[in-house]
Amino acid sequence: VRTYSSYNMWLGLALALLSAFLIGGSVMLKKKALLRLARNGHTRAGDGGYGYLKDWLWWGGLLTMGAGEVCNFVAYMFAPATLVTPLGALSVLI
Repeated sequence: VRTYSSYNMWLGLALALLSAFLIGGSVMLKKKALLRLARNGHTRAGDGGYGYLKDWLWWGGLLTMGAGEVCNFVAYMFAPATLVTPLGALSVLI
């Protein structure tokens, strides 16, 4: 049986919350970039376009998502899965 100290629980909770905000924010950044590209007349990604690969905002969203996933992974080291996993659903609400 693994026991968690109070400090580790709070750190895990903070990392899980940070992860939810980073992942939720990354979706907004990537969508904003794709909408901007569509508005400027670029071919949509679903139609074979790849203009998003040249957009700094889309890359910022991708890197933000990566940082959020790293925070989520590290949160599991400090807090039990029963605490971290439900907080992952916050990214959908954000």
